Amino acid sequence: MPVVIDDNKYRVSIDWQRYNNSWNEIGAVAIDLFGLPGDKFHTGICEQSMDFYFKDEVDAILFSLKVE
Repeated sequence: MPVVIDDNKYRVSIDWQRYNNSWNEIGAVAIDLFGLPGDKFHTGICEQSMDFYFKDEVDAILFSLKVE
């Protein structure tokens, strides 16, 4: 899953349907690696996906590799 630069933040967009049964695990990965949303990342919810916005490109890449 690609990391996209969006408003000076690094976005990882995760499709709802593709990861239908894995949302608990995806949330656990984000919290285990980066803590609660706020400092290193925050999330946004869209109709098609859940987006994770990271301040650091390396964090975004690491997260995208872990959840892929």
